[in-house]
Parts: sequence; structure tokens; C-alpha cells
Amino acid sequence: MSNHVIIGTAGHVDHGKTSLINALTHIETDRLREEKARGITIELGFAYLDLPDGRRAGIIDVPGHERFVSNMLAGAGGIDVALLVVAADEGVMPQTLEHLGILQLLGIKQGVIALTKVDLVDEEWLELAEEDLREHIAGSFLEDAPIFHVSSYSGLGIQELREALFQAVNDADNKKLSVAFRLPIDRVFTLSGIGTVVTGTLIEGKLAAGDEVELYPREETVRIRSVQVHDEAVEAAEAGQRVALNLSGTKKDEVERGDILAASGSLRPSYILDVDLRSLKHSRFQIENGMRVHLYHASRELLARVVLLDRDVIEKGDSAPAQLRLEEQTYIKQGDHFVVRFYSPVETIGGGIVLDPIANKRKRYEDLDDFEILRSSDAAARLDLALESSGLRFKALNEIYYRAGLISADGKEYLQELIGKGRALQLNDQTVLHISAMEALAAKCDEILQKFHQDFPLEQGMKRESLRTRLLARAPIQLSDRVIDELIKLGYIEDRAGDIALRNHSADLSTREQQLVEELSARFEAEAFSPSATDELIAEYSKKDKLDQILSRMVNDGILIRLTDQILMHHKAVEKALAQVKKDIGERGSVTLADFRDEIGSSRKFAIAILEYFDRMKITQLSGDARVLLGN
Repeated sequence: MSNHVIIGTAGHVDHGKTSLINALTHIETDRLREEKARGITIELGFAYLDLPDGRRAGIIDVPGHERFVSNMLAGAGGIDVALLVVAADEGVMPQTLEHLGILQLLGIKQGVIALTKVDLVDEEWLELAEEDLREHIAGSFLEDAPIFHVSSYSGLGIQELREALFQAVNDADNKKLSVAFRLPIDRVFTLSGIGTVVTGTLIEGKLAAGDEVELYPREETVRIRSVQVHDEAVEAAEAGQRVALNLSGTKKDEVERGDILAASGSLRPSYILDVDLRSLKHSRFQIENGMRVHLYHASRELLARVVLLDRDVIEKGDSAPAQLRLEEQTYIKQGDHFVVRFYSPVETIGGGIVLDPIANKRKRYEDLDDFEILRSSDAAARLDLALESSGLRFKALNEIYYRAGLISADGKEYLQELIGKGRALQLNDQTVLHISAMEALAAKCDEILQKFHQDFPLEQGMKRESLRTRLLARAPIQLSDRVIDELIKLGYIEDRAGDIALRNHSADLSTREQQLVEELSARFEAEAFSPSATDELIAEYSKKDKLDQILSRMVNDGILIRLTDQILMHHKAVEKALAQVKKDIGERGSVTLADFRDEIGSSRKFAIAILEYFDRMKITQLSGDARVLLGN
């Protein structure tokens, strides 16, 4: 049994919905002068029904005229129990069927039917009207609902209808109270001395006076100054209640019907929705691929383009996997219901349920097996799919949970299950990659390293930084390094003293290559502090000797030290130079370039290269015209 429930009327214009609410509650829901003058409901009306156990059920009275179906839809999203109203003297009419279809599309499961104005017809006509009504509700959620013969004028059947509504309220599904609150706004106005007031049906969670919340789509922070439920001030409200909120931090012209109040950061913008799209059985128009439609979600209306993924047309009464590509961003959650209406003339043609609120753009007729997972109640499978769909975009975990329709606590539990099964790898507190993404990275890494090993067969491996920028150029360094560590851990690649290589790569030297290494090592050792320039040395040898790769290999192996692009020096010479620098500084406190040059018996060019190398290695630092040991 849900604590708080909203009853909503539905039915054709002038079938007595507003009069019936008055008879049930003694509350007049038509508040506009025009409504009273014309005798029809134009805007949403609100009332409440006191229940025997002391609870109050909110009531939304919706317009029945075809011109105001958009207003009806603005309130219908919060309905838990439907009260379908059909006048006995007219029977089922166009908006009866349209409203019934809308209630079905919105996923409403509980309902009661009132056959009104029974005092205007005889028994035979009443029987025909009820029989016709039963035929039209066959196959709907109201198929087995009781039909009550009532007269708002005489009071006939009102008490029996009231008791049936009590039972329907008790049978309604429980609300989601453990999730962040969400309130679609359906009215905005100002009151003198109070300021901006918004009303709506609290469809999820709880809110309280003093809360700082977010106004979407502006993504602005506002504060709830006070809360009213059924015109009574309260400290807090929860899902299933009609609320009026006095807001501070925003003006009336900055808020409109269709905006949403929700907990800060709890909603994410959507442009593409994966949906189960159903065509209404009684619609005049079929849903066709590429058609432009009016999309109604919660209290908002916007335009969208329909992309049917496995067909060109949805036959009336059928459903199909589809994408809705929105013309402006909206804020919608997995599992939400929506309605679509024909672009012009504006008539309801279908609706359905959101399966992925932040979907990737799809190609038609591609593999659609994942729709079965999206439709399923298997939360772990939906999370697995949301991770897989995110690929290498390094989405935050909260966004992944959002796509899968999970709150954070449940998401963490299912994520650990996936990690335990080897389906996902956690890179840090907020970033996880699906195993398929890691496999894709492993394949890309293999391709990069294969080419590197082909081009530089004597190199032990590619420098980690070089691989990182090739593999994940746009990713933060910490994440890309973490990915490389995972690829090493999984056995795809090896770390060879800071160089990354494929596991099967061998950089063993041939006899000729080993001969060249020994020959060059002896030459550099002999040249000591005045080595041959790299380009000149390469020019002396044949291209077949690949001297550039031999020299690079000698640097990697520590035989040679690279001072500059053109100056390589034997490690023994560099060690002697370092010993000399430390000796001079120990004796005199510093060493000058001129003194160092004379002491090693070399030219200024090589002396500068050696000293600047020591600076880069954080051994020495320049202080005025001399160098001292770093930290001295």
C-alpha cells in the first residue's frame, strides 16, 4: 500500500468529470473565469479525497476537450489511479479513446470507471452504453475494472464509487522514496509578498522546506522556502503528493511549465533516447520512420524525430524498438513513460517507455539484441550494457548508473558483481571500463607496438609516454597510465624497464649488430669528452647497418648517454665528468664552465652539453656564472 496516491480523471469533454469530482470531494476544481463561463475545464484542476484511514489522495481533474489534450498530458504523468468518466447519454467518444490510450501509454495499472449522467437515460440505453464501453476497454488495463452508474446531480452511486476509489488507492504500487526527489512543474505563479510559487506532483523521493535544489533545464540552484500540500503548510512532502513550493533564487519569468525541480546533479541532459515505442490501436495515423512528432514527458512538451530501428512503419497497436532524437535537450530517466502526438494535426498516436536516456546514435537494422537487455528487469545486465555502450569515453560511474536506471547504492553493488566476474575493470573511484573496451585497447596497443617493433627492431620497446599519447591521446594522464598498467597486468604487453613491448618481441642482436655495438662502444670510450656527431657517424656507415637504431639501443642499454640530439657520450666519460664536477664543487663551492672545460680538456660545446645534462638530471643548478650541487 502506497502512502500517497494521485487519482486522475480522464474522458471526453462535457462528460461530467468536474461535477463528479465535486460530488466526491465537495471541491470545485474549475478556478478560471473562462472555465466557469464556458462550462468546460481548460486547465488542470486539483482536489483531494479523504480516505477512511486518515490519508488524503490527491485528485487531478484534466481537460476533456481535444484542444486541451496537451494540458491533460501535463498532469497525467503523476497519476496512479485513473478515474475514466463516460457520459451515459453519449457513450464512448473520441477523447474517451484518446485519454484511455494515454493512460495505457503512461503505464497506469489501477483504475475505476464512472458511467455518469445515468439519470438522463432509460435502462435499455444504459445497458447499451455499458456494453459499448466494455467493448472499447477490452484488452486495456481497465478491462476488468468495475463500472459504476452515477449521477453527480442526484448523488446516485457516488458513495459506491468513493469506496471503489479507496480500494484502488490501497492497491496502487508503492512510490520510489529512496531515490532523489523529482517534481515536474505544471503551474507557475506569483503571490504578493510571497514571490514565485510552483506546483506539481512529486513523482519520486522526498523534499523539505529549506532544501537547496536544482531547476532544470536551467541547471540553476534555488531554495525551497516553504511547502504546502492541499493548501496546508508542511515541513516536508514525499512522492505521491501534490505540492506547492515557494521558491527563492528565481523569478516567475525564469520558470515555466515543463521545467523540473530535482536534487542537485540527479538528472542528466538527453538528446537521444532508446525507447520501446507503441502505436495506439485507435489512432488515425501510423508511426513512420523519420516522422516529426510532439513528445510529452512529465509536464513538458518538445519536438522529436522518430527513428524506427527494424522497420519503416509501426502498425496500429504494435510496438517496436526505436530512437527519439530530440530537437532540444530534456531531462528524462530510464523507465520513464512518454506520449507522442502527430505533428499536424496534433493527435495522440503512441508512446512508450524510455530504455536508455543517454543513448548513442544507432544505425537502422543493426544488431538489436541489446534491446532485450534494456527491457529486462536484470539490473546487472543493464549495467553491463551501459558500461559496454560507453566504450572508451571514460564516463563517470554516476552517469553509467543513470543510463541503467540504478541509484548509486544499487549500482555499486551490481558493479562489484561485474568486476568479480571479470566483466569490468575499475580504474579509479569514478571510472570503470568494460572488458570489451579493454579488449579494444589491447588490439589497438598490439597494432601500435607491432608497427613500432617492425620499424625499430633493435629497441626493447616503445617509451611509455609515446605509447600513452598514441593509445589514449585525449584521456587524462592518470587514466591512460592506469590503462597501460592493466594491459600489462592482463598479459597483453610487457614493461621492460620503462619501455613497453609486446610479450613475444625479441630485441636480440645479430652477430653483425653485436660487432657494431662493441666497435662503437670502444670508439666513444676513446673519444671521451669529444665524441663524433651523431649525423656524421651515421653517414660513415651503410644504411644496412641501421646505425641510428644501434645507437638508440646503446642509449637504452646505458652504454651511451644522450646529452643532446647530436651529442652522445660514453657512460664512463659522463661518470668521470660528474666526479670532476663534484670534486670542484667540494673544493671551491662551485664550478664554472671555463674551469670545467679546461679540466676535462674539451671544447666549450661539449662542456656546456655535459653541464646542462647534469642540470636536467637535477644534480646541479646554475647560480650566477657558476654551478653548484642542487640544494646547496
